[in-house]
This record gives sequence, C-alpha cells and structure tokens, in this order.
Amino acid sequence: MPAVTKTKKGSVTAAAAGEPQYAPPIYTPLAGRKALEALAPELDRLSEAELVTVKMDVEAATYAALGVAGFVSSPDVRARFARLPREEFDIAHVDELGLACFAALYAIAEARSAGALETDARLPVALLAEATEVEARMQALCEYQLADDPAIKPELDRLRPGTGHRDLANDLLGYARIYELRADVVKADRRHYRAGDAARARELAGAMIQKLSAAMTPKAREAYDRYVRAWTLLSQRYDEVRAAGLWLWRRNARAQERFPSLFAAGRPNVGRSRKAAPKGDEGEGSGGSGAGGVSDGGGEETEVMPLPVGEAATPS
Repeated sequence: MPAVTKTKKGSVTAAAAGEPQYAPPIYTPLAGRKALEALAPELDRLSEAELVTVKMDVEAATYAALGVAGFVSSPDVRARFARLPREEFDIAHVDELGLACFAALYAIAEARSAGALETDARLPVALLAEATEVEARMQALCEYQLADDPAIKPELDRLRPGTGHRDLANDLLGYARIYELRADVVKADRRHYRAGDAARARELAGAMIQKLSAAMTPKAREAYDRYVRAWTLLSQRYDEVRAAGLWLWRRNARAQERFPSLFAAGRPNVGRSRKAAPKGDEGEGSGGSGAGGVSDGGGEETEVMPLPVGEAATPS
C-alpha cells in the first residue's frame, strides 16, 4: 500500500515512487533561541550596509522559507544541490536555512515582546508633514517614469505597500536611491522633479529614524537590531538557495512554487492610502502594476501560502 501524506489543504494523496518526502522543521521557542545563539557570530559580522530594510510580513515570509528548508533538506534534494560546483554554491546555505528560519522567528518574537516593532512613536508634526510631501512627490515621479524599467520595478513594488513612521523613513531612503540610480531620467521630469529632493529625503529619513530609535528602550533597540540582522541573514541564505533551486528545477513547471519569492510570501495586505500606484499627468496611467501587483524581478506573481508548522506536504 503506498504511503499517504496529508497536504496543507487537508486532502490525502499517494506518494509516487521515488518522490522525496519532506516536512518543514518544527519550530519551538527553545529551538529558536538556540539557533539565534548559534548564529550570533555570523549576525555580528554583518555590516550596516548589508542590513536589509524590513518592508514585509517577515513572519509569513519566514514560514514560507521554512517550508523550503524542509524540502531542500530531504536527502535526494540536498544531493542535487551538493553536486553543484563548490566555487559556485556553498551547501551551507541549504544546511543552515532551517537554522536561519528558527533564529528569525525567535528574533521576531523577542522584538515584538520588547516593543521594538511599535511604530506609533510621536514625531514632530512638521517633520512628518514634510517627509510625507517629499515621499509622495518622489513616488509619483518614480512610478510614472520608471514603472516599466525592469531593474527598478521590483524596488517600486517593494516600496509601495506599508504603514507607519519607520516605513515612511525607509521609503524616503529607497526613492533617494532610485533617484541616484536613474539620475538622467528623474531630472527630465518637469512636473515632480526637484533638485534637492534626494538629499532632503535622506536628511528627513535620518531624523525620523534617530527619533524613533531614541523613543525605544535599550532592550528594544537591541532586540530590533537582532531582528533585522536575523532577517538579513535568512534573506541572504534563502536567495542563494532559491537562485540555485530555480536553475536546478528549471525544467519543472512547479519551480516557482517550490522556491517562492519571500517578497510575495510576506507582502503586506494593507497600506497607507497614499501608497497606491499613482496616476500619471492629466489622467494617464502610470504604466506600472497596481498596488496589488508584486514581482521579485523574475516576471512571476506568486501567491504563497506557507505550510503550517509541523505539517507535511508531498511534492509532485
């Protein structure tokens, strides 16, 4: 009688011969704390320039990554990754993906418990007003002029959703970076471009982040730093595994499902009203995707439902 496994939808399927059986590692707070401690040296080595801005539901994205960790750790699948040239792929990315997921989940819980994820700190009204005005102007320009730029579109998709003061500060930095990358294009915009916006965006973002940090307790600041570092390390490891996996499974129709975009998995469901993709001049569309359109740069728009902890799935 063939082995049977419950899928995430609750149905029962027969496992075909030769298919790898896998399940996401089962997370517990104790395992998470141990993982964070084990990875502490790697987290501390991350430079400030490497740290990834958090602009998604990290918990949902981490559970999606945990499902992939279960898949790639099954012996047959791991063996495919291990056959890749060592100078091109480090198998440690596969072996430590689950550990990085556990560390991130524990860091999220610690940051939340310490109040580090609260975004309702009081900021000067004038600072918020100017920051909102500058960000809206820069967003409108970027959406109108660069929505079809394949290198910039993923960043626009990343910046569009979000809420809160910290998100606003991160958006200012993001649009300033785009202005720097596409200086010739943005300078040609006669309606929205202002010569000092990029520099002012960085100044405003710095002031906001400084005030938000000052409002945190020392414990909250430490927890937030650990949270960002844990998510950055997970992102780095997952990106390597996903890139290699998409190549190894390039002839498999389910490749994108097996190795989903974490951005798609963790995209926020709601955002500020100002974050909708703006219309162009005189009623013309921006040419970009709507607020619900998400891309990680690969032309895919994948809806990802992370597997519940401890539930098995059978790949086909």
